Formats: sequence, structure tokens, C-alpha cells
Amino acid sequence: IVMAARRVFSRHGYDGAKTLQIAREAGVSEALVYRHFPSKLALYRAVLRQVFLEQDERWREQGIHAEGARGLAEAIHGFIHACVADAADAERCDIHRMTLASLAGDGSYASLIYRRSQRRNATAMNAAYASARAEGGLVGMALDVPAAAMFIEHVGTMITAIMALPPAARPYGLEGDDLVRQATWFCLRGIGMPEKIIEDYFAHSG
Repeated sequence: IVMAARRVFSRHGYDGAKTLQIAREAGVSEALVYRHFPSKLALYRAVLRQVFLEQDERWREQGIHAEGARGLAEAIHGFIHACVADAADAERCDIHRMTLASLAGDGSYASLIYRRSQRRNATAMNAAYASARAEGGLVGMALDVPAAAMFIEHVGTMITAIMALPPAARPYGLEGDDLVRQATWFCLRGIGMPEKIIEDYFAHSG
């Protein structure tokens, strides 16, 4: 039921989703949904708890595990790679679609997810950006770190949503490793990483 609710919320947002739609998606009666969850809000909160657990696991896998330019490059590369892969994973794609559905509505879910991510990751992100700048791994105007992280997140979310479309509707003209590499390069240059450092990273990233 929770997975079905996630799919329906991803398509219609919280306000547009109906418990009858969720029941049909799950292949059960609406009465059975209410037997487990007393309200749509209770079901939505169950979806949120699941998403939070997955968000934490993703950060453990893809978060910043080293300081300096190398740590930033690895984390951003890993994030973009995961976003491209998510397009072929219906359950993972639903999380991105929930964010987009929220942004098209009242934004409450997206705001909650973004604030939670920023609170959880602020210390590691600030340390990595500061150490990268100190070693010359970031140059030019110093971007606001939370804003820069959100810019990169937006790129990843849109890549997932677009790559989940039928092939003829995808505008990139790129797929797989080529798409990951160019999107990662775009993000790294965007935060001020010199091209020589990016080249060195890809040359040794395997």
C-alpha cells in the first residue's frame, strides 16, 4: 500500500491523490487501506518515513567522504550517476517525481526534503567546499554552499525525470556514461572547479 501511495503521490501530489486511486494502484479495497492507515495524511507520513530512510542511505553511499576537490568531484559524480540510473528504476524515479509534483503544487514536500538534506549534510558540504577552495580546487566567485548544492540537485532531478521519458522525448542526445560525464563536468565547472582538475579526476576515476 505504501509503495502504491508513493506512485500515486508522485503523479498527483498530496492534494491531488485520492485514497481510492491508491487502493486501486495497490490492488486492494479502499476499506483495507483505511484499516492500515486512518487517513490520507497518515499514509503520506508513512511514505515520508520510507523516503527519509532511503535519503539517508543515499547520502551514506554518495555523500562527501573526503575533503578537497577530489571529495567534491567524487560526490557529485556519484550523485549524477545515480540520477541517471534512477530513471530505469520505477521506485527510485517515483521519489524524483514526488519532488516535481510537489513543486508544481504547494511545494511542502519538496521544501521538507530540501531542508532535511541541507541540515543533515551542511557540515560535510561546508568543509569540502572550504578545503577545495583553500587548495585551489575551486576558483572564481565563492558560491553560497547550500544554494550550489541545490543547483546540482536540480540538475540531477531533471535528468532522472527526462531520462524516464520514452527515448524519442529525451532532448539530450546522450545516454549512459556520456551523459553522466558531461552532466558531472557541467556541475563541477559550475561550482568553480578548474578544467585541469576535472580532467585529472576523470583520468583517475576509473
